[in-house]
Amino acid sequence: MLVSLFLVPGAARAAVPLPVPLLRAVRRARLKLMKWFFVCLLGVLAPVGAAAAATMPSIAVPVLAATPSMSGQIDATWKGAKSIRLSYDFTNRRTQRHPPVVYIAQDAAGLDVAFVVRQHSIIRAATVSNGSGVYNDDYVGVSLNPQGQQGFSYGFFANARGVRTQASSENSSYSPDWVAAASRNRRGYVVTMRIPFNILRTGASHVWSVQFLRYAVQSNATDVWTYNPDSGGPADPLYEGMITGVMPTVPTQKASRPRPRFQPYLLAVAGSKNAGGSTSQMGLDLAIPITPTASFLGSVHPDYSNVETDQQSISPTAFARQFSEVRPLFTQLSGYFNNAFGCLSCPQSLYTVAIPTYRQAYGIEGTQGPLSVGGFTAVGTGRTDSALALNFSTRNTTRALSVNVQRVLVNTASFTDTTTTVTSGVLLGKSHLSAYANYGRENGTFVTDPTQGHYGEVGVGYFSQQTTALVARQFIGAQYSPVDGYVAQTDTGGYEGYAMHTFTFSSASKVRDVQVSANVSRLWNHRGALAQAEAGYQASLDLKNLISMHLYQTSQSVLGANGEFLPYVAGNGAFFGYNLSSNTPVGIGYSEGQYFHGRAQTWQAFDTYQLKKRISVSLQFNENIYASNAVNEPSFRQWLNTVGVDWQFSRDASLDVGARRINGMNLPNSYSPPSFVPLFADNLSAAFHYLHAHNEFYLVYGNPNSLSTTPALYFKWIVYAGAQKGT
Repeated sequence: MLVSLFLVPGAARAAVPLPVPLLRAVRRARLKLMKWFFVCLLGVLAPVGAAAAATMPSIAVPVLAATPSMSGQIDATWKGAKSIRLSYDFTNRRTQRHPPVVYIAQDAAGLDVAFVVRQHSIIRAATVSNGSGVYNDDYVGVSLNPQGQQGFSYGFFANARGVRTQASSENSSYSPDWVAAASRNRRGYVVTMRIPFNILRTGASHVWSVQFLRYAVQSNATDVWTYNPDSGGPADPLYEGMITGVMPTVPTQKASRPRPRFQPYLLAVAGSKNAGGSTSQMGLDLAIPITPTASFLGSVHPDYSNVETDQQSISPTAFARQFSEVRPLFTQLSGYFNNAFGCLSCPQSLYTVAIPTYRQAYGIEGTQGPLSVGGFTAVGTGRTDSALALNFSTRNTTRALSVNVQRVLVNTASFTDTTTTVTSGVLLGKSHLSAYANYGRENGTFVTDPTQGHYGEVGVGYFSQQTTALVARQFIGAQYSPVDGYVAQTDTGGYEGYAMHTFTFSSASKVRDVQVSANVSRLWNHRGALAQAEAGYQASLDLKNLISMHLYQTSQSVLGANGEFLPYVAGNGAFFGYNLSSNTPVGIGYSEGQYFHGRAQTWQAFDTYQLKKRISVSLQFNENIYASNAVNEPSFRQWLNTVGVDWQFSRDASLDVGARRINGMNLPNSYSPPSFVPLFADNLSAAFHYLHAHNEFYLVYGNPNSLSTTPALYFKWIVYAGAQKGT
């Protein structure tokens, strides 16, 4: 099967005859690709032997008699803590002239970390409320892997105000309570952190892999404690340092058994008849640990108000848009599914947003060494959706291997659908070369021709810190469209490629970095007709003064639902921005190109202005201009204008108000016939959010996911009994 994936379908070959010398060159290239793939495979299957382990620093964490001061100051209470320096800039690959100093210790119930940062440039710390906005500020952080690369990973970050955020492979909504405080001085800033042991799934391990880091917006520098040129990122567990003697005073039984989480909620809605009227409901989500690294999950009467995010856009696209998942059951399981080692234009056999309202659901998730498993069953009215994923992943300094098996089932009174996928891949660490192979098959009511109900892909690539290159052969059958999945375009087969390289410059240069990239694809359907062709090239320049410039040329043509092969991207243009990696970005962009039966132009501009310390205003303008060459087809314009106000009351509470107007006709796409019906929609929404420890509140007017204002007021109260949110 792997060999056959390299071959162009017979119909495609017949439709695109090639000269004999070129055919011979193509055959030689195929043989080389196949040879490389099998060399990689044999290299992985060979005995691992005594693979050289990376020599990384290790420190024993001292135990303090009491919790040190968490005031953003290094005082006498920190006496006895170990100190290290973050001496290397991972992003720019150079030694840091003024390395931050980190102090580390532990008390009876938590890990204590302090950062002393020397910084002469302007300190950027606009975020006041806890959350992901910290990543757009200057910040410091610690990455923890209590059980090494085989367990769950955690990251804790804080900006120069002491505002914090966190992330974990345990749950995409990981939001426990921990402590961070900060102070500024003439030379920079100081951050102190305390991370409780009971918000981590440690498995009672006393030796953890760890990375300390500091990020600066102005220089785009990421200073780290440990560095290796083969590392996949600043917080690559394989190349992190070690801390030993962790949690010596915590009982083993208590450390190895995480707390269960019971998450009841109350939702009350006061709305007009057009909004569904007034109503109320209660529900429960829960996670009960079975082992130190596995849990039973449950969900009864889940909330589908989904009022947290605005996902509206008018950006030109050929394919259906994807949306974010916010339901707790699926945020905890998200890391177990769709774990392809590699892919281009990746089809997903599980896209949980496609699962409609269910009454109750149950699941299981966990890891054990190189194995991890996740699964669930969601029961609705006359419908059951189930999925199970088994993942095997292992890695050392010489190679990485991954194999994933996934099965998704949908059963209703009118149809059934089953999709099974197997993905695998290997990366050879020293050479940075990789190869992968994926296969999927769908069976059920809607698959009437088994030869058109499958997906396959193989690829080879090169991956390093600054360079990525990948070529792949992919096919997607005409009837491969999983009911609970997402596939941008079916009935395609052919070749895809992508390459990117980043050039970095010295600290004295006015140029911070330059990035160039290119992508190409050429895909045919099973009848030999060209189904998709794409070519894109981009050059990006980032200056030290935070000005960014992007030039790009993209063409994309797709065989649409109407049977025409047409262009669907206006992709020749430029973009200019300032301070894009911060919370106050400014940008303007223009692009144009062939689109549908004519040409399209797109304008975009945005600005975020900080009125006061806690209040910022965001403006966004988007315009599409479509000029048709077809008879009896309109030419038109479409606008999307938004204004938003963000008021960050405190670390725990914030208020966001947004107004949006869309008017004009939607641009055609490839997956549905064009309507050319004028659209005028105004939307006003407001959301207050509060999260602290075991309580979370939402008070929301309207719904940002609706085209027009939803005249309804939502109140939601969530209680986290036992473990905290996402733990």
